[in-house]
This record gives sequence, C-alpha cells and structure tokens, in this order.
Amino acid sequence: MDNILEVNNLKTSFITGNGIVRAVRGISLSIGRGESVGVVGESGCGKSVTMLSIMKLLDENAVINADSIVFDGIDLMKKNPKYMRSMQGNKIGMVFQDPLTSLNPLFTIGNQIMEPLKIHKNMTKQEAKDKAIKLLELVGIPSPESRLKQYPHEFSGGMRQRVMIAIAMSCDPSLLIADEPTTALDVTIQAQILELMTGLKDKFNTSIIMITHDLGVISNMCSKVVVMYGGLIVEEGPIDDIFYKTSHPYTEGLLKSIPKVTSNKKEKLVPINGSPPDLLNPPLGCPFADRCDYAMKICKNNLPSLIDVSDNHKSACWMLHTKARALKEGVSLSGR
Repeated sequence: MDNILEVNNLKTSFITGNGIVRAVRGISLSIGRGESVGVVGESGCGKSVTMLSIMKLLDENAVINADSIVFDGIDLMKKNPKYMRSMQGNKIGMVFQDPLTSLNPLFTIGNQIMEPLKIHKNMTKQEAKDKAIKLLELVGIPSPESRLKQYPHEFSGGMRQRVMIAIAMSCDPSLLIADEPTTALDVTIQAQILELMTGLKDKFNTSIIMITHDLGVISNMCSKVVVMYGGLIVEEGPIDDIFYKTSHPYTEGLLKSIPKVTSNKKEKLVPINGSPPDLLNPPLGCPFADRCDYAMKICKNNLPSLIDVSDNHKSACWMLHTKARALKEGVSLSGR
C-alpha cells in the first residue's frame, strides 16, 4: 500500500521546571492512503503528543526530533514554520479533543469554517460561504445557512463535534487526525460521529488516524491499530489480530476492561492495577513491567524492541523472544 505518512524514530520531550518529560520515546509508524488507523492507550501515553509533533503544533518548550516525518513524499522535519502553516488545516486536518475549547467563542461558526477556505483555497467570501453551507450539510447539521450565523455555545456537544469535523475537512485534506472525537458524547452521538467519519473516508479516500483510549470505539472503523504505552508503541497490527490474537499484556489488559455486549455470560471487568510510568524518569526496561502479571527479571532493565508476531503484527514483549525461558532466569542478552 502506498503510504501517505511515514514517521521514523520520533522523539518528543518537554522542558519543564521539574526536568525533561520524555513524552514520546522513539516511535515509527506508517499510514496508507485511504487507510483508517486507531491509536489507543491510556491518558498520558503519548498519543496526542505524537500527532501534534507531526503537525508541529506544540508549545515552545517542546523539543521534537525524528529521523524523518514524510508526508505525501515530503520530509516535514526539513520544512520551516511557514511551510507547516500551509499544511495545517489544508493537507492535514485535525479534529481536536474538546470542541468547546477549540472553537473560538467570539466568532460565528460560519467565520470559523470559512477562514481556512479563504486562506488555503483563496476563495472569495461568497465562495467560502457556499462551501461552508455544503460542509454543514455533509456533516448532518440541519438548516445550515442559518446555523452559519450562530456561535459555538448555541450548539450541542455533538453538533460542535460535527462543526469541528466540517472545519477539518473543509480543504479536502489527504489525512484527517481525530483526537478523542467521541469523548464526553453519549453512545448514540458517538455512533453518529464514527459513521460520519467513515462516510467521509469512503467518499474522499481520506486517510484517518483515530486517537482514543477505547478499543471499542475503533473496532468497526479502523483496519489497523497502534497501541501506545509510556511514550512507546508496544503493539501494532490488523484489527482482528489485536482483538483476537493479542500478544502484549497491556493490550490484553485494555481488552479485559471493555464490556462484551455479545456475551451471554456475566463477566467481571478487570482493571489494570497500578499507574503509568513517570516520564520525567522513564524506566530502563519495559514501561509496563511494574503492572504486568508476566514480568520477568529482564523486563525491568532491558527495553524490548518490536518483534514480528505475524505478517504486519508486531509486539514489544520479552515473552515473544525465542529464548524467553532462558531470559526468565536472567540470562545475558548477548547472543540474542
């Protein structure tokens, strides 16, 4: 598959008064054209920071390093801020986590949809208005022409999320990044938002990255899943492999915490005990070791790399190592 995005060895740190927070610690991923990929993990695992690093939308205290971030054949690491501004909201659209705080309360919805069209597409005011009306129709907002004159506080949470999707899709981006687009919405609105995004992908062949902490949200939307923990990718693969051939204890824990509506048996949800690692002082070994029921001596002091489980399915777990039994006894890594 032709890739629209290839990220190689991305590392992002934040310089704070308490020290350096190593939020993303060396991840690589690829997104195919027209592909939907889910990025899942607990809050603080680096999901949003990864995507904001790609778009270079982080604060000045952020330090972004990568071997390359290639979008549509162009390495964004070599581009200046002016070039990135031409990409943001144009070739790459983003639906931010909280639409109420992301939308400007001082401007009408119409102004906020029309602005990127006038900046990136050089549309006249009337052309931008006509396109804005079509976009609101596309995302299922009734009476779009009158709604253009309203302000964000006059919309419900689900409607504001639809407006955010309309803004992100306004310039026909090749890649749409959706950061927790269904958080704080009821399940009916969640389903509508996911159906809307799937429809937009199918209609325009847009690649989608869905950021969420909930594996259930992306089960019917994404073809591939990337599981992050402690600023690292711990497992990635096709959706069926992640759900039915899980190979990392953290992914297993996430799945056990999801209620199964198809099951006839009553099953108790199992939480993941403990807390995520402190990325001010990230662990030497596997970031999940302190919470893992299968942790071995080697897990504490040696960081596992992603190991091929099957075609396109990788996992960073020492239990998958061919010498796992020996490693469990603390044997040296030499001769791996």
